[in-house]
Amino acid sequence: MSTRLIIRGGRLLCPATGLDLRGNVVVMGSSIALITAESVAALEGDLIIDATDCIVCPGFVDLHAHFCEPGEEHKEDLESGGRAAVRGGFTSVVTGSQTTPSVDSRAVVEHLVRRSAAVSACRVLPMGALTRAREGRRLSEMYDLRDGGAVCLGDGDLSVSDPALLRRAMQYARSVGLPVFEHPEDLSLAAHGVMHEGGVSTRLGLVGSPAVAEEIVVLRDLALCAETGVRLHLGPVSALGAVEAIRRAKADGLPVTCAVTAAHLHFTDDLIAAAYGPNLRSRPPFRSSLHRDALRRAVAEGTIDAITSGHRPQSAVEKDVEFDLAEPGLIGLQTALGQTLQLVDLGHLTLIDALARLVVGPNVVLGRRPGRLAAGEVADLVIFDPNVRQRVEVDAEGSRARNTPLLGQVLPGRVRCTLVNGRRVFETQDLDGASA
Repeated sequence: MSTRLIIRGGRLLCPATGLDLRGNVVVMGSSIALITAESVAALEGDLIIDATDCIVCPGFVDLHAHFCEPGEEHKEDLESGGRAAVRGGFTSVVTGSQTTPSVDSRAVVEHLVRRSAAVSACRVLPMGALTRAREGRRLSEMYDLRDGGAVCLGDGDLSVSDPALLRRAMQYARSVGLPVFEHPEDLSLAAHGVMHEGGVSTRLGLVGSPAVAEEIVVLRDLALCAETGVRLHLGPVSALGAVEAIRRAKADGLPVTCAVTAAHLHFTDDLIAAAYGPNLRSRPPFRSSLHRDALRRAVAEGTIDAITSGHRPQSAVEKDVEFDLAEPGLIGLQTALGQTLQLVDLGHLTLIDALARLVVGPNVVLGRRPGRLAAGEVADLVIFDPNVRQRVEVDAEGSRARNTPLLGQVLPGRVRCTLVNGRRVFETQDLDGASA
């Protein structure tokens, strides 16, 4: 008989159902056996976790992360990326197709599924490449990718530049039944930009990437979505005009979703002027406060469906250089919750809406049923203390990468325990747990 795990005295929050209850969760094997406000008597052999002062909710799902395997394991791999994920409360992570080789064949997808099951603490959900080798010339074998385990189709951090090819890709993807993930960026406008094009870039003498580079792709993709009927996901978004176009498209009934990284809800180009650190170079770039504030409003109203980590590891070779020579990207799996809770502290989001963008929205994007706190549900759970303030430090047990501008800063919230399929894959050393 499976050992029971009793999570006692936590605030149980379920954004999918609206449940907000001080109570207990009983886990048996891989499933939730009981949710109750009543006391649960411990039996001999039960494992007990004291969740007093903590929130217990379904595990977070990340839509935009790069685990770098295969091809760039010196930056991150499925094992280290999984460690970072569960330390941040993420139980499932969509990994990008921008690997070497790219995820454009059933063999690569199946390799990722098998290897991640063996070494990764979180569930890894592979993105299959929309085009072969992500070159934007020939379509990939989408049915094979789906049957191998791909949950979505996209060329990672590239947009398909040829509208005719993208139109055919969307038609094909619709028949396969998978959403198309587009990274909205026109490289003919943005290729040489190292930050947002505006007054700050002019003052610093740096080549900028204009907001229109994102907006023009969003408008094109929405038009093709309207024609083909494919489920389209755009992200990460960063520009006011892109958000406004998506808002109109949703009002018109288009099957479109979008996401933003937690970092883009805080950082602006003014920070680059002040700090000028290579860890602030990002794709898409951190734009002005006008764009940042529009993103915050869109998250609050639900135009933006999901908050993601945007986890893009780089090694010291790529980052210990001048700002304009650095590779873009920053890690975010271990800080996304803290930056999201900052929005709650600032009054931009309610706590339940913040959790919805980490739990419900990502599952809706993938066409999946969101996790719930209910008997019979899979026990993918996170326990975190929202009242603890935690300094961001190098975590040798987390991500292999160090490229974050948040080192030394204090963020709200601390993940105390993460369960995947009923198994405790992460817990802090000071977690109050015992056997009955």
